[in-house]
Amino acid sequence: MNIHFRNLACLCVWVVQIAVAVPAFAEEAIPPVATEMARENLPEGPLSEVGQKLRDAGLELDVHYLDLYANTPDFGFVSGDWLNAGFLVFDTTYRVSDGLKLKWRQTINVADHSADTYLFSVGSSFYATYPYVDTRTDLTRLTVQGEFLDGRLELEAGRMNIWPEFFRSEYCGGLGCTAQVRALVLNAPGNSVSQWGGRIGYNLSPHLSLGAVVTEDNAENWRTGSGWDWEKGESEGYSAVLHLARREGFRDADEPLNFEIGAYRRSADYMDALHDTGWGNPTFGPDQVVIKHDGGSNGVFAQARQVVWSRPDGTPFPENMAMYGGAFHTFGDGQAYPWEAFAGIEYGGFWRANPVASVGATVHYIGLSEERAAYETNARRFLTGTTDAQPRDTFQFDVHSMLGIGAGFLELGAAYVVDPNTSMAADYSTSRMKDGWTFYVGLVFDIGAALSLSRPKFP
Repeated sequence: MNIHFRNLACLCVWVVQIAVAVPAFAEEAIPPVATEMARENLPEGPLSEVGQKLRDAGLELDVHYLDLYANTPDFGFVSGDWLNAGFLVFDTTYRVSDGLKLKWRQTINVADHSADTYLFSVGSSFYATYPYVDTRTDLTRLTVQGEFLDGRLELEAGRMNIWPEFFRSEYCGGLGCTAQVRALVLNAPGNSVSQWGGRIGYNLSPHLSLGAVVTEDNAENWRTGSGWDWEKGESEGYSAVLHLARREGFRDADEPLNFEIGAYRRSADYMDALHDTGWGNPTFGPDQVVIKHDGGSNGVFAQARQVVWSRPDGTPFPENMAMYGGAFHTFGDGQAYPWEAFAGIEYGGFWRANPVASVGATVHYIGLSEERAAYETNARRFLTGTTDAQPRDTFQFDVHSMLGIGAGFLELGAAYVVDPNTSMAADYSTSRMKDGWTFYVGLVFDIGAALSLSRPKFP
């Protein structure tokens, strides 16, 4: 599937035709608690009148700042590196009519240290979705969205980033709930860049929804450039995700349950995890045997968060204890990463002066196939003669905490990786990567809400 700007009109028609025949889902990336708070009267602020005039004109403008700092003092393909990546996000929605919206999200990369190299320095599969920044600005979303059947049916097409809606990472804080399968198997971009795609959705109830999305598989198009180079690169096919999802908060239930169950597919052929083109291939040399599997990659997944105890007090953040977990399985011979899973527990709402405060711990697992483990072992043996075998079972143990700060929150955490593999540069690895720590701090701040320019997207 080769979807470029010249094909966008055809794509929109195709999405609408599917919508007539098949119900799917409509959803937003905003949790139910935040949606409820957005209905309340906004506090007066320096830009409240400007914000109200924009909304009266059908224009919603949100401005957020996000920053991620990470330090790996003794861990990684190149240990001792650190990252600082900051993102100023302008999110604009223009309501053309009751059933039609134009959505534009632009990300400006304002802070940068090792943002274009840290992903490769760390090199482990647990960090495959870490930021990779090579431009000053990125187009994150530019779509046309239609709503039908009293808002239950939603269609969207254009340049989009699908991760707020699919493979949701909202089930816990810290690093442990981000599914690396989206990079390791689907070869999809991070959170700030976009692809051509179409999304369809249907709300079965206020909290339960069905959804599907199809995006172009064109890595060259999103890996280089600002996202406005719409003709760049060649498509390898498509990626698709289908899911059933549930979202609810403490204003809906004393012990809310949130989950996402679905399937995913990448249509492109994939290289065998052992008989690839590099030095880890046991037949490497003049008569090398390289195997490519056709038919694409298919998988299923499920993840959930269940509050197992709470002390309801009428607020969005009562004292509570939640458990969560998820699993992702990719089918097919010769896959490199057939299994991924996580599980953990969080305790929140215990500090009335800062109700967003929480603490938690997560265990994250990525299982290498026998072929992938052998490939990495062979590559090191080829380079240095090292015979230390690469373990198939790799783990990340993460502890994290969150604090509210005005119209945002601060997250602090530490993650220890056991038996990591070298996912990015296996052909250049001279020894097994050591176990080690990553220390990180994340900041999310709603500038628009702080200035009363826009409705808050989180309490």
